[in-house]
Amino acid sequence: MTIIASRPTLLRTSAVSALVLAGLIGTAPAFAQDAQVQPSTSVSTPPQGDVSPAPTAAPTAAPTGAPAPATADADQPQDIVVTGTLFRRTDTETPSPVTVLTSDSLAKAGINNVSDAVRSISADSSGSVPTSFTGGFGAGSSGVSLRGLSVNSTLTLIDGLRTANYPLADDGQRSFVDLNTIPNAIVDRVEVLKDGASSSYGADAIGGVVNIIMKKEIVGAYGTVEGGVTQRGDGGSQRATLTLGTGRLKEQGFNFYVSGEYQHNDAIYNRNRGFPYNTADLTSIGGDNNNAGSVAPSSTTSAVVAPTTVTTPGNILSGTGLATGAFQVLNPNGCAAGQTLVTTPRSGTAFIDQGCEQNLVSDYGQIQPEQTRFGVTVHGTAQVNDRTQAYLIASYFQNDVKSQGSPSLIRSANPVNTQNIVLPATLANGADNPNNPFPNDAAAIRYRFGDIAASSEYKNHVIRAAAGIDGQFGEGWGYSASVTAAHSWLDITQNGYLNLAGLQTAITTGSYNFVNPELNTAAVRASISPTVRTQATSDLDMVQGVITKDLFQLPGGALQLGVGGSVRYEAQNDPSQNPDFTTIGLNQFSAVGNRTVESAYFEVNAPILTSLEIDGSGRFDHYSEGYSHFSPKIGVKFTPIRQVALRGTFSKGFRAPSFAETSGSVVGFTTAVPPCSVQAQHGATVTGTTCSGGSAYNQSYSIGFNTAGNPDIKPELSRSFTGGVVVQPLRWLSFTADYYNIKKTRVITGGPLANQALAAYYAGTALPTGYSVTPDAIDPSYPNAPARALFVNSPYANAAALKTSGLDFSALVQLKPSDDFHFTSRAEATYILHYDFKQSDADPFVDYVGTQAPYITSSGAGTPAWRGNWQNSIDYKAYTLTATAYYTSGYKAVAYDQFGTTECDGGSTYGGTDPNFNCHVKHFVDVDLTGNVKVNDKFDLYFNVVNLLDQKAPLNAGNYAAVNYNPTYTQIGAVGRTMRIGANFQF
Repeated sequence: MTIIASRPTLLRTSAVSALVLAGLIGTAPAFAQDAQVQPSTSVSTPPQGDVSPAPTAAPTAAPTGAPAPATADADQPQDIVVTGTLFRRTDTETPSPVTVLTSDSLAKAGINNVSDAVRSISADSSGSVPTSFTGGFGAGSSGVSLRGLSVNSTLTLIDGLRTANYPLADDGQRSFVDLNTIPNAIVDRVEVLKDGASSSYGADAIGGVVNIIMKKEIVGAYGTVEGGVTQRGDGGSQRATLTLGTGRLKEQGFNFYVSGEYQHNDAIYNRNRGFPYNTADLTSIGGDNNNAGSVAPSSTTSAVVAPTTVTTPGNILSGTGLATGAFQVLNPNGCAAGQTLVTTPRSGTAFIDQGCEQNLVSDYGQIQPEQTRFGVTVHGTAQVNDRTQAYLIASYFQNDVKSQGSPSLIRSANPVNTQNIVLPATLANGADNPNNPFPNDAAAIRYRFGDIAASSEYKNHVIRAAAGIDGQFGEGWGYSASVTAAHSWLDITQNGYLNLAGLQTAITTGSYNFVNPELNTAAVRASISPTVRTQATSDLDMVQGVITKDLFQLPGGALQLGVGGSVRYEAQNDPSQNPDFTTIGLNQFSAVGNRTVESAYFEVNAPILTSLEIDGSGRFDHYSEGYSHFSPKIGVKFTPIRQVALRGTFSKGFRAPSFAETSGSVVGFTTAVPPCSVQAQHGATVTGTTCSGGSAYNQSYSIGFNTAGNPDIKPELSRSFTGGVVVQPLRWLSFTADYYNIKKTRVITGGPLANQALAAYYAGTALPTGYSVTPDAIDPSYPNAPARALFVNSPYANAAALKTSGLDFSALVQLKPSDDFHFTSRAEATYILHYDFKQSDADPFVDYVGTQAPYITSSGAGTPAWRGNWQNSIDYKAYTLTATAYYTSGYKAVAYDQFGTTECDGGSTYGGTDPNFNCHVKHFVDVDLTGNVKVNDKFDLYFNVVNLLDQKAPLNAGNYAAVNYNPTYTQIGAVGRTMRIGANFQF
């Protein structure tokens, strides 16, 4: 009998794409299912004996580690639905390449959450967002970036349906779904469509689609408990799941289950890791000492002061910025414990400035934040009749990320300039200021508030519900309808930021003790640094429907037509955390808006011959902001012989502007140094094209880019095509190779002429229209020298363009020499041929492959040419042992978009005195080992060893998302070897 796939979605999403076979991170042709070998057990997911996959993605064969659903009839072909198409099929072959990650193969890889699962695939590249990057604008979240097109060009679905975006945007611009808030315990598999899909899904699918498929039917009780710790004794983790289900669709006509899960990961601190992750001092290997205070004067938790004057009497913010004497440590006992006294002669004067060197990385840095995830899901499916199914799913999930930061600086440029703040000679009551040792002068001060802890907490809540009905009627008619609603609210708690009014009062009254901060009371600290609490929200509501019809027979089968429509409402309310500019140092970003999107779409599938299938689709989307777009796609599959299939697609797509890009604003910071011509005027020695020395003004500093929304911005456009081959020369061997080529135009970028504006500022020429530069405070050592740029102010614009191309490879080997012994080997790799980007029409295309660019949009992660993985698994009777290796190639530590060079002799991303230091970041290989013992039918034990060889993350001194390594690709190399043990049970 024919199975009707249930849990429909608007676009009839499904499990295994055509030319893939269920596997962790590998693709294989569908005809390999004729000889499919199923491993006998899972590793860290509950036993699956009474678990069925989601009806939207029912596979032709049972998913790895699970028997076919109870309703399956092995003697009859099953109707299935494939990601990116509207139609049911009797096979899973489509023209588009798809990677499938099954729950079993993920468990064998030691992966226990959706975020790690999706971000492990080789197609995830530049712009991917790791949870460990808590200093970013999308802090506390995790997002995927297929093809390196950034997170806003990858569409994430749950059972084929959209969900609410994370309330914050990556870099204050790019919207995306937080993978941390998707349930893991009931995931059947994750499908990754690596092809443009705007013709099926609308906006945001330029780079591809991640479709997370939940289980449809669970009968019985299943659970998992797990605990782990790193080899260094920190980073403890705990995980528990419990799922209860009842009712069989085939026998009782319904199924209902409820599932809950909990996961916690302890924080890991830089001080508990060795060199170079625990310091900014790289002098021992040829780099610079960038510890705070390594050059006096500088800001540490030991205050240093120098005599100065003010321009406006009584205004502590009006210091001239000129120190008329030497800086000295304010506390007569000298530097605080653990800090070293530093003296630096001031150029052009007889002054010798004092300061205290402090290792802020060791004192406050975190490699991994504390994270707690938990949630509950209820799911019901009803077999209305032989041809109709209905479903309802509702879930609540919370992800809580807590991180620690360095203490706030008394001198800041954002959003109020306190660079020239001073301690007055006398207090408001006329008494001498005990914090100022200069009786007749104001005191310039450099200081961090070490007695006020700096921390952030991002608690994201997502509540989501979806319902639908799916069925067939008449002769060859099919339909589906669904409605979904999702609401996300993010509670943000910030501690350690300074309140301007409270700081001014504390200084003018002398209530804060700068000499010995340990003596300050909790009340005084609270008045200077009150807790900042804000909430951001995001909403998605959608209704959609599809009708399909078999029109007439062609030589290869029925000509199918499908039409559908949808209406969705999107909203975001991310208000400024600092609307009245009273909090010093708190980054500015905001995005507020809502819109309605109306869509109509179609698809035609024509099996011209048994060996030739042509599929065409198109979608029209209208946005309430006033713009519309039509996205077409055509795909071809040709199977000249049974062992070989050729496939290819051509499509056009678009990405709608985010609310941040149309009506928001953001201030972002990155590291920079003034050009040599400016450094020379601040005492630097110039040799050829390099410069060194001079005042502290020449060191790396944070430059701000202030970008404002543009309501006239237009959607980004894309053109993409793929072509590939799927080969199965033997029943136990299959492999694929696919070429992709994507071009994006009208790319929305902030400040496309920022570099030109910066160059014009330093050259003293006119800046581009709409741009301005805010200068930094003057250099006390060279007060007449030009000031370096502090902010570049600019609008968003459709100015950039991008072209990328590459190759995807996969291979699968499945051997079964006996009933007791199974061997499976699967491999996947992506090689990026080109990643050409230009920031504006005036700029040339620059190839970023193999470099640490795009620097800003990828958080300094860069674009390695190769990413790949290889998993080998042995199942012998009740035992399973699996090793999975991950590879990321090395890259040059240069970034043209930020530093204007493609070669390290022009300066690496590190920005140190030696332009060739850490010019090349080495490759990284991580091997994970898992094992499982099936004790009996109700209980099994497993272990995971992540980073088995304890490989260290290669040095990447120019990465600003972490200290001296790249967290996007090598986070586990900083964490180190990690062990976990757990048990699965059922009753």
